[in-house]
Amino acid sequence: MTSAIDSVYEGQVQPCTEGEPVGKASSGKRAAKAGGTRDHTVPQMYLKHFAQHVARRKYELKVRRLDKINEPFTVTPTGIAAETGYYWGISAEGVPHHAAEELFTSLEGRADTVLKVLLNDPDWALTPHWPLGPDQRHVLAWWMAAQILRTTRQRKRLTHQQTEAPDITGLPQEVHTLAQNNPHLRYIVENIVTLALTLEARPWALGFSDMCLLTSDTPVAIWNRPDDEDQLRAAALSDIMLPLDPHRFLFLPGPATRDSDPRKRVDHLMHAEGAIGFALVEVAFDVADQFVIHHPEHDPWKHWEPNSPGQPKLWDGQTHSAPQYILEYPVFPPSQNIERRWTVEHPPPRSPAALHP
Repeated sequence: MTSAIDSVYEGQVQPCTEGEPVGKASSGKRAAKAGGTRDHTVPQMYLKHFAQHVARRKYELKVRRLDKINEPFTVTPTGIAAETGYYWGISAEGVPHHAAEELFTSLEGRADTVLKVLLNDPDWALTPHWPLGPDQRHVLAWWMAAQILRTTRQRKRLTHQQTEAPDITGLPQEVHTLAQNNPHLRYIVENIVTLALTLEARPWALGFSDMCLLTSDTPVAIWNRPDDEDQLRAAALSDIMLPLDPHRFLFLPGPATRDSDPRKRVDHLMHAEGAIGFALVEVAFDVADQFVIHHPEHDPWKHWEPNSPGQPKLWDGQTHSAPQYILEYPVFPPSQNIERRWTVEHPPPRSPAALHP
């Protein structure tokens, strides 16, 4: 049987079921079961990189909801960024399928190995195995494309821009709700190949931030164009950032950033010092849909607080001007590195005498 991942490479997702095909007569029962699954909109394996390991197989995150930003609470990676029945859809025959979730699971398994290469070097914060090999780059580009397309923010954007709703009146009531997911699932399938190839072809920077980083339910930030109607164009023309853990990130400089420095036209390293680190936190915060996430011991709020209304959400009636960002940074010398201990330790605060000799 064709797998979900193979079907996407062919340009479509096939429902993957076990045993005999499920007919219309049983679709209602299967939909009732399908609609009860908790589908994660942000991968648990990714969130663990921002979690504190407190016991065997137990990890804890700090979460801040945007409407109660000063009331952080503790949660496990399994307990956040989950929506009931989020990735279930209905086939043309009216049969519920979970093919998108199967695709994401396959991508996550492959990407997890690459993320370990980036983050688990025993000595250095910036892995000596950089740039990534072609196969590793390919895997991570597909995974990043999925994180851009799968989010709740993306679904709300699509629903808001939708001019003609699909006709689902003929479906049984049990599958009616799941069919409402179809426009988003179809959008994912139609765009993931091109988006992954676009990301793969761009230069990448692996960076270390002195400032503690956060992530959110929109983990990949497309600078200045997060809700562009043409997401492929936005991904081609914008700076793009993906926080990897509390102090490391991937940054894909856009054409304007690359034009200013030939060294940024190929894969490189960067060190986000001072105001640059604060800017990275601000951008990650501005694209969040409902909440942001950070490590319990790496809290950006110790040094920072939001100072903009974020990227406007037209589907929520927000019409304020969108913040715009321009990032200038030096390329970190490839002959240098940062000790791994600074990914978990923080330098002591400078004394007044040190600040003002």
